Amino acid sequence: MIPLNYHHLFYFYTVARTGSISKACQKLNLAQPTISTQLKQFEADLKSKLFIREKKKLTLTEEGRHVLFYAAEIFDVGREMMDSLNDHSLKGRLKIQIGTSNLIPKSVIDALLHFLYQTTPEVYISIYEDKTEALLDGLRTHLLDIAVSDTIRLSHNEEDIEHHLAAKIPVLFCANRSLASKYKHFPEDLNGAPVIFPTSQSQVRAALHEFFIKHNIEPKIVGEIQDAELVRKLVLSGMGIAPLNKFTVTQAPGKKPLVILNSKTQPVAFEHIYLLTKKRKKKHPLVPKILEHFRLTI
Repeated sequence: MIPLNYHHLFYFYTVARTGSISKACQKLNLAQPTISTQLKQFEADLKSKLFIREKKKLTLTEEGRHVLFYAAEIFDVGREMMDSLNDHSLKGRLKIQIGTSNLIPKSVIDALLHFLYQTTPEVYISIYEDKTEALLDGLRTHLLDIAVSDTIRLSHNEEDIEHHLAAKIPVLFCANRSLASKYKHFPEDLNGAPVIFPTSQSQVRAALHEFFIKHNIEPKIVGEIQDAELVRKLVLSGMGIAPLNKFTVTQAPGKKPLVILNSKTQPVAFEHIYLLTKKRKKKHPLVPKILEHFRLTI
């Protein structure tokens, strides 16, 4: 029996994942004839046709999909092995790579960092910020050990991703003391009031629109800003009223507290914080600790 040629398997895997030989050439930095020859040899060794070639398009055969399933498992375990070694490569210090959505309030990430430094003082933390789609790719390729997101992306391509609800945070309307004194009756006083609104990417924007329509309120939108820390500072300066999650509100400087306008009513909406992880043969040592013990004090 001819031993499996893992170079050939990796070339096949890369072509199958990228969808074409030319894209695989760019990724592998190899010439097209080289990969084409290796693929033909691989098919000959397996005595199976792995691709249907139609003009410049490659489509996996049933045998090809079967081989791809095992190839993905093999190379995923390999990346996991290298990542596991990297976790312990800093002279005995654990390294953890954390991804965060650019929509997550910085106060949430700050709380996570404090939790890690308090529970594992010698930890080495790497933070990567991007859109949720990029974070999912980072988890799959083991560039990230855990990610923090405000949304769940569910599709057939994400069966290997696990979602853990870390917090459900009430959203409150806030103002500084001076501005709050002018808007004492909630929510009717918000009609015509200066409001800083979240951008269209926010998970609570739709709920806020529904709230205003329900109460026949048309506020004066003075800006659309997603960064919760920046919004909090603008509210403190008196620029306007803003819907902020309760955790962000509690982080305001003690000498300049925010006033909650709807403290006696139900929250208008909730912000959800999710911890995303990839199913692995062996989890990063700190990931179970985060999932079990990390909580936001609200």
